[in-house]
Amino acid sequence: MRYFEDFRTGDVHDLGTVTVSEREVVEFGRRFDPQVFHTDPGLARETPYGGLIASGWHTASLFMRRYVEGLLAYSHCTGSPGVDEIRYHRPVRPGDVLTARVEILGSGPSLTSPGTGIVRPRCTLTDDGGTVVFSMILHSIFRRRPASASVSMPAGQDPVHAARG
Repeated sequence: MRYFEDFRTGDVHDLGTVTVSEREVVEFGRRFDPQVFHTDPGLARETPYGGLIASGWHTASLFMRRYVEGLLAYSHCTGSPGVDEIRYHRPVRPGDVLTARVEILGSGPSLTSPGTGIVRPRCTLTDDGGTVVFSMILHSIFRRRPASASVSMPAGQDPVHAARG
């Protein structure tokens, strides 16, 4: 399990891939962002996008799932006070295979809760051609390692393989 102290500036965490399905694009669009380019493949062809695209919020949710499964599930994360600089760099389409990644930009102890610290990763999704389609700067709160806790496993044994960038 990772604590605040286990995240260092420059660390990179590859979080795996996700394939975007037409069914999920349409379902998410109908439920949360009902614009025709998210909900109707036929009408979407008549828009400037020339076809169906995922809602930006759907894209952010796809990233978040990879972040939880690839890193947060193996950590002592207690939440987030927010996100900065969320960007949708290009439309995400059904069939796209997206790779999730975080790079730690910095961290610092919490000024209001001495048992936690805030880690600031740059979060990205790239398509199979390596083009960034989504990015954001996230603020994640992690518990600090108690004196009684053992040090985390080496990166090679850790479920999340961190590489120094």
